[in-house]
Amino acid sequence: MSLLPANLWIGGERRSSSTGKTFDVINSVTQQVVTRAPAASSQDVIAAIEAADKAQPAWEAVPWRAKRDLFIRASELLKTKYVQRVIDVTAAEVGALENWAKGDTFGAASYFLEAATQATQLTGETQPSAVAPGGTVLIERRPFGTVFAIVPFNSPVILTARGIACALACGNTVVLKSAELSPASNEIIVEVLHEAGLPKGVLNLLHMAREDAPKLVAEIIGHKAIRHVNFTGSDRVGRILAGEAAKYLKPCVFELGGKAPVIVLNDANVKQAARFIVSISMVHAGQVCMSTERVIVQSGVSKELIEAVTSLARNIRVANDSDNHIPALTSKEFVPKVLSLLQDAKDRGGEVLVGDLTAHGAHLKPHIILGVEPGWPLWEQESFGPVFVIKVVETEEEAVKMANETDYSLTAAIWTGNMAKGLTLARQIRSGYVQVNGPTFNREPGIQIRGLGGATGYGLFDVEHFTQKRILILNPDGITPPFLADL
Repeated sequence: MSLLPANLWIGGERRSSSTGKTFDVINSVTQQVVTRAPAASSQDVIAAIEAADKAQPAWEAVPWRAKRDLFIRASELLKTKYVQRVIDVTAAEVGALENWAKGDTFGAASYFLEAATQATQLTGETQPSAVAPGGTVLIERRPFGTVFAIVPFNSPVILTARGIACALACGNTVVLKSAELSPASNEIIVEVLHEAGLPKGVLNLLHMAREDAPKLVAEIIGHKAIRHVNFTGSDRVGRILAGEAAKYLKPCVFELGGKAPVIVLNDANVKQAARFIVSISMVHAGQVCMSTERVIVQSGVSKELIEAVTSLARNIRVANDSDNHIPALTSKEFVPKVLSLLQDAKDRGGEVLVGDLTAHGAHLKPHIILGVEPGWPLWEQESFGPVFVIKVVETEEEAVKMANETDYSLTAAIWTGNMAKGLTLARQIRSGYVQVNGPTFNREPGIQIRGLGGATGYGLFDVEHFTQKRILILNPDGITPPFLADL
C-alpha cells in the first residue's frame, strides 16, 4: 500500500519539517512502513507556538455561537465523510479493528458536540463591591491562552478530539503533539477541524521522532507562551511531564493509566459477569486504560467464574481480520514488557490458566493468571495487553480491600444480585467511576472518565480546567485611596 500522508500543521498550513527529517511508522503485523511523517525541529516548534500565540486573541473574541456551530460541523463531517478514512488509517498504524475504529470516530464526534455545548458555558458572575460603595465586581471565565496537548496512539481519533476540543471551545489555541505510533491517525482530527472552518493558527500539529521528543517537549513546556499542558498516556511519562511543568508552575490535566478491578460476589450472575470480564479485558488487545485487569471473586463462585472465563478466553482468536478476534499489539516493542510481567507472576507462584507466555510477532494470546498478589508487578502495573489476573477472597470486605490495593483509581465494577449491597460496596471502592453489574468501560455520554489522582492522573477535560477565573472591579467616581487619604 502507498504511504499514509502525514504533515505538520503550522499557521493553518501543511508543512514538511524545516530540516527535511522524517520518521517511519511500522505496522506491527506486516512490519512494513505505513507512514513516513515529518519530524519537527526546534525551528518548527517555535513556529507552531508563535502561530498559536498570534492567533489566540482573535480566536478568543470569536462569538460562542460561531464556535458552537464550528464544532457541530466538525462532528457531522466525522460521522458522514471520515468514517472509512479512520478505519483504513487506524488499521494500518495501530492495528485497530473496524468496530474499534468506528467507535473511535463516533466517540470523537460526540466530543465535538460536547465542545459545542462547552462553548456556551463561559458564563461569569457579578456582585456588589464590598469595599467600594457603588462598585461592581465582575468574575469572568477566560482562556489560559495557548495550550500544549499530547495525545496517545491507542484510541487516536477520540483521544485527540478530547485533548483539544474543550481547550479550543474555551478560547485557547493549541499546539498539539501526535503520538509517534499514530501521526496520520491523530492528524485526521486536525484536518476535520480545518475543513469545518477553524481559523489559521488556532490549532497547530507537530509530529516528533522518538529521539527528539524529550528535548522538544521540554522546549515547548518551557516556552513563555505555553500556559497549560494536557496529556493522555502512561503514568511513567506523566510523572516526567509533571516535573517539567512544575519548573514553571504551569497547570496540567493528565489522564494516565488504569488497573481496573472487577469484584464478583457470591450472589452474582456469574455467566454474565464472565462475558463482560473477558470482553472488556481483551478488546483492542487490552490496550485501553479502562480494560479489566484485576478480577476479585468470592470463593463461593470462584470455581464457576474461573471455568467460565477460561472457556471464553480459550475461544478467542488473535488476528487482525475480524471484529470477533483481538488484534496484535500496536508495536512489537510492547511484547517483551507484557511477557515479562506474566513470567514474573508465574515465577512468584501464579498459576497460568490461559496462555503459554509466548508471542508470535506482535500477536499475543489471551492470558489469565490465578493467585496474583498485591505487590507483584502484574498486580501493580498496567499491562496494556490481553491479560487479567484472578484473586479469590472470602469476604466482601476483603474484596473491597483488594480492589483498593492499587495506585490507580480510574474505573471499577462490582457484580452482585443485590443492587442495594452493590451500591453500598461500590461507594467504598476508591475509583472515580464504578459500575454495578456492568463493564469497567465508561459508556455514559457527557460523563468523562474521572480518576482520583496518583497514577491515574488529575484534572478533567472540562471548562473548569481549561479556563481561569479573572476578576474585574469597576469602581465608582469619587473613590478615595484606602491609605494616606489626606494626600
